Amino acid sequence: MAKKSARESILQEKTVKSPKVKVVSDERVKTLKTVSIISIVIAILICIVFNVLADRVLDKSLTFDSTSVHINTVGTYTKSFLKQLNKKVEIYGLFNKNDSSPEWRDYFIPIIDDYEAKADGKISVSYIDPDVNPFIITELDPDGLYGVEKYSYVIKCGDKIATVYPYTCFDYNQYYYSQYGWGVIEGNNVESTITGYLSYVTSDISLHAYYLTGHSEDEAHSYLDSILISQGMATSTLNLSGGKKAIPEDCDLILILQPMQDITEAESDLLKLYLQNGGKMVVVNDFKSNQAVDYKNLSSLCKQMGISMENGLIREKDPTYLMQADDPYTSWAVSNTEAEQRFNGKFYSSYNRYLSVYYDKSDNVSVYPLLTTSESASVEYMNLNISESVSGSAYPVVLEGRMNSSGDSEGIMLFFATQCFTSNEYYSEKSLSDDNASFARYYIGNLCEIQIDGSMIPAKTVPNYSLRSPISSNNVTLISVVVMTVIPIGCLICGVYIYRKRRHL
Repeated sequence: MAKKSARESILQEKTVKSPKVKVVSDERVKTLKTVSIISIVIAILICIVFNVLADRVLDKSLTFDSTSVHINTVGTYTKSFLKQLNKKVEIYGLFNKNDSSPEWRDYFIPIIDDYEAKADGKISVSYIDPDVNPFIITELDPDGLYGVEKYSYVIKCGDKIATVYPYTCFDYNQYYYSQYGWGVIEGNNVESTITGYLSYVTSDISLHAYYLTGHSEDEAHSYLDSILISQGMATSTLNLSGGKKAIPEDCDLILILQPMQDITEAESDLLKLYLQNGGKMVVVNDFKSNQAVDYKNLSSLCKQMGISMENGLIREKDPTYLMQADDPYTSWAVSNTEAEQRFNGKFYSSYNRYLSVYYDKSDNVSVYPLLTTSESASVEYMNLNISESVSGSAYPVVLEGRMNSSGDSEGIMLFFATQCFTSNEYYSEKSLSDDNASFARYYIGNLCEIQIDGSMIPAKTVPNYSLRSPISSNNVTLISVVVMTVIPIGCLICGVYIYRKRRHL
């Protein structure tokens, strides 16, 4: 009998079943698992409760401003103002605080919270969404006088109200807007605006500025409103045309902004009397779109203050004063006389009307040029007829006329030959922190003997953390093609190649 191979012997062997062993689980493991789960749940609940309590009680105390320019905290001037604050102020943000859509949200909420934290209980801040509570706007502004609307802030002290429009408080990079179609915030005036408005609503002195209407004036002047209100002045409109009218007794300043029609003779007489009694007035009238208007009555009013408003356009010839070499009507204006002591820079101006000192002015009237052109400038008369130009002189861009009145104060008129110190069109492209705004703020404040100095709170530059400029539309298209077409096709080709190489393995 042949011997079996080892392989056959193994195959013929019977499988021996091992006895079943009953595994007894350790109850301590179950208990430990239960304790671990409960401990984790309790730890999570403790963290949630601690965060909620800390947020409600210590939120502002545990908030730190790590920005290099302290963009989210108030400065020394505002801290001093808040320490002297002796009235209760309410600040309402008319939007959902958790709404992240406004681009200015993160620049406003932290510093508003800092005002509340540093005011020692004198300032309270609340956020109410008009979409949820539509009656809040009529509660704050029942007569619609203050322009209260969603996405604005309302500062209220007693019966005095000021409305802050956040978008007016920022400087935007115009290069980004022109090249890429969106605005990039690079600086803000939030603190100077809010502190100025707080000064206004808490001031015992009530100042009132009136915009003259009825002559097709530009009614959009929200940026100038911000300048005036930050100086402590409320603003309203005033229509003196048509029938017997009177200048309100609480009028501290009248503004005539680029009228496209002449004022009436009756209005001129009223305004002359107002100035004779120590009134204050700002007139703005450039030469951009009103060359054909005959300003007989407005000219008569200005001549009473020693200012002659001529029908001519200033042409700047000094290349160092020009913004662009091919545009002689947009140029720099330089400070003159007393303005040199405070302003050493140049000021943006465009389409300057020809002004001069009236040759037959009264002896009790004094006229001072505050800003002028270069000495190489010339005047073009009557719809840009260069053949009648006059050259070789520095022409005034801003004139101040003062009249000795019978009252305790002088009648004063500031005449701006350009809209670049007052118009929304200018400030929407520039900002309320540039030199033109500082000039307007200072001289209008000086005109009305206002003590609030907004220049004590400079604009803050927003830190720029971007590593490079945004990509152009062509680059976006190229990247899209690469990501959506080239890369997928490349991946598909690689997959097919690998499959063909490995399918027989």
